[in-house]
Amino acid sequence: MREALLDEVRDGFLLAFRRWPVMFMLAGMITLATVVLSFALSDVLSEGYVLRGARALREHHAVFFTAYYPEGGEVSRIEDATVKSLMNWIDQQRAYTSIVYNMALDDPDFAGGYPTLILFGDVVPNLFPEMHLCVPVPCAVRGAKVRGDAVDSINVGGIEILVKQIFPRGAAFFDVNAAGLPLDHRIVIRAPTEVIPVLHPIEQEELITRTVLLDPTDSMVYEFISGAARGGLFLVPHEVSMEQPKQFREIMMRSAMYLVGMVAFLVLALMTFVSSARLAIQQERREFKIRQMYGATPWHISLRIGGFLAAVILLPETALLFLLQRFLVIAGALEPNAPIWVMILLVIVFAFLWHTLVHEVLKKEGLGGW
Repeated sequence: MREALLDEVRDGFLLAFRRWPVMFMLAGMITLATVVLSFALSDVLSEGYVLRGARALREHHAVFFTAYYPEGGEVSRIEDATVKSLMNWIDQQRAYTSIVYNMALDDPDFAGGYPTLILFGDVVPNLFPEMHLCVPVPCAVRGAKVRGDAVDSINVGGIEILVKQIFPRGAAFFDVNAAGLPLDHRIVIRAPTEVIPVLHPIEQEELITRTVLLDPTDSMVYEFISGAARGGLFLVPHEVSMEQPKQFREIMMRSAMYLVGMVAFLVLALMTFVSSARLAIQQERREFKIRQMYGATPWHISLRIGGFLAAVILLPETALLFLLQRFLVIAGALEPNAPIWVMILLVIVFAFLWHTLVHEVLKKEGLGGW
């Protein structure tokens, strides 16, 4: 009995393969629409994550900066007074900063060779409680995909910092310059401000450019920009409360165009497929009736139709969407599960079309009921 049912599904696949030029084209169109739909949905979900991450910063009227570097590729030399002011603001919980890319560039074995995120500021755990950062400073946390025996301690500015705990899988840090920063493959180090003056100039330069000021006064922003400019680093301030909603509107408008366009394209492709499917099933009407005469039940016929539908609008698309979801996970996307939602939508569409076409065959063609 089981083999007979599997044979019906196989025969449904063969029914699609016998018409492979048309079915291949339709499957390709539907697959293309679902993949683009996944990317557009991922953009929307990621921007939602960014807005959630920036909520606390908007409440504090946070100011971040776009940097213009010295000509000729030279590293800026920030004066001690500017560095000292920044250290004071961090200690007063009126600022925080980070180093993402330029830490220990001359030491490939730093932190066991894993990328790091250096955070300065006791205010960070309050701004991003969902990160579950280690306390007290100094301390370090490794990402979920960093080997447990990779590194036990890290030397930053002459201070030995112990790696104390591990982040949950999928943890991310909201960086105003780069939205969400995945942490699965990173080691996050919370360092005291006292190490800032002994850092390499290129490390200090990135630290200055990634500074975020909280509830700053105009004089505070001017002092910071002026001090950086005297060292050859030119900063343009931006308010998170203004930049984030603007960026959100732009992304939503762009994503909405993709979403509406791809949904319309997907509907058109599905309508074309339904017409082709009805024609193909009608051509099989005689075989259905012969099979019924030899004992085939409505369930057998429905499995054959289901196999035919799955071969075109379900299996190729879900296989590719699954691979896309795995790629997004490996790439550290903020919201890697957008393809899963599209897969669920596709399964719902498949179930609806399956029920509709089976109902038409069993009722209109006089092959009996369920």
